[in-house]
Amino acid sequence: MVNKKNLNYYILLVLGILVLVNILAYRFFFRLDFTEDRRYTLSQSTINILDQINTPVTVTAYMSEGLQPQFDQMRKDFKDMLSEYATKSKGQIVYEFINPNKDEKLEREAVEAGIQPLLITIREKDQSVQKKAYLGAVVQVGEDSEVIPFIQPGAQMEYALTMALKKLITTDKPAIGFITGHGEPPLGAFAQVKEGLDVLYVPEEVTLSDSVNLSKYKTLVWVNPKDSISDADFLLVDKYLEQGGNVYVAINRVDANLQQGYGFSHTTGLESWLQAKGITVEDNFVVDANCGSVQVQQANFPIPISISFPYLPIITHFADHPISEGLGSIILQFASSIQFTGDSTKTYTPLAFTSDKSGTQPAPVYFNIEKRWTENDFPLKRIPVAALIEDAKNNSKIVVVSDGDMSVNGVGQGAHQIQPDNANFMVNAIDFMSDDTGLIQLRSKQVKMRPLDQIDDSKKSWIKIINFILPIIIIIVIGILRYQKRRIQRLKRMEEDYV
Repeated sequence: MVNKKNLNYYILLVLGILVLVNILAYRFFFRLDFTEDRRYTLSQSTINILDQINTPVTVTAYMSEGLQPQFDQMRKDFKDMLSEYATKSKGQIVYEFINPNKDEKLEREAVEAGIQPLLITIREKDQSVQKKAYLGAVVQVGEDSEVIPFIQPGAQMEYALTMALKKLITTDKPAIGFITGHGEPPLGAFAQVKEGLDVLYVPEEVTLSDSVNLSKYKTLVWVNPKDSISDADFLLVDKYLEQGGNVYVAINRVDANLQQGYGFSHTTGLESWLQAKGITVEDNFVVDANCGSVQVQQANFPIPISISFPYLPIITHFADHPISEGLGSIILQFASSIQFTGDSTKTYTPLAFTSDKSGTQPAPVYFNIEKRWTENDFPLKRIPVAALIEDAKNNSKIVVVSDGDMSVNGVGQGAHQIQPDNANFMVNAIDFMSDDTGLIQLRSKQVKMRPLDQIDDSKKSWIKIINFILPIIIIIVIGILRYQKRRIQRLKRMEEDYV
């Protein structure tokens, strides 16, 4: 029997254990993450950035309360993440949460800080009511601040918060040169890529000439030149590479005129220059069963229909490399195959591949929209469409993508959004070559498009049959088992010694 003295002892022991657990939990914050892409676990790049913080950082989260459950959960997730940031930064990060919906003064403060309100519809007293929702934050270091107008759930939270921190603590940013003068897209045509580069670099246009100092650039970017390139310009880039420079090249070896329905070769001299470096971009069109679609207007039918177009391959196979790590899918248009033709002094790494059902067609090509594609049209697999070549002699690197339009948003009325991983691939490549890979893992950690694997018609039929028959079989088996169980019980009850 427990006496009063022992009871007090046990109570004190339990209280002591609870206090100790709380102290340990505060000092050693952790949580379990069972998601496939580890979206609730801080990446190593975030931890590295938090280690660099040596001045107080204030995070003011303007987040509405009492809205729909998903918004309240997002608020809680962001608060948990900030708690983890504060712990990993050894207390350098402090945060507070403000509900702008409380009064007009706080709402005005949130808007002036740069937080964008959203109009959402909620149910109140059996009526649909529109309310303003604030889901943003302001990160401040000294007099400098960075605004996150809208925080998205999941891995996007960490990306947005770490990007804001990195922008504030990075002072001396190296330059990245976008080569122009041969019909290349202007820097303004790379909206999504520029947004990613602005965190660590200063992107700027550069025209090749004897007066320009290319050595100031960590990496040169050469995307989709349309005009012929002079030998003098190639010589300048050669000298830059000999000094240990890096070049990102996105080339259109072939192009297409969809209005006239044909594809053709495209030459600027860049393809010959690459071949001399050990990379041959073939004069062909890659086709893939895993592809995008185009809108086609049929005769006597006013509404356009969407059809698969194998000349727009969706790339989901990537090498195990920092440039392509974590990518989900990129979409190419009129890409070509890549082959290595260099010697042993160069290291060749293919980075992105077509699917297991793909092929090539030599230029020129006449597009037949009504063509019924079969498996015979895709006899090849894993064709390289992007590659890295490293020269050990001068420690230079070249990344080549066989689609010059892959990461271009365009300008003016022709501007459009591109697949996020199209931009991520280009920014990752520049990060890797510029010796700053810290944010590659984090950038690729965002929520990605993961298209379903393609299956043939025979497998579809089997799946339909199994989905129909399996539940019936399970019900019959359960019925037989229950019948047997009850039958055995009845037989036992009929025995003379049954009690």
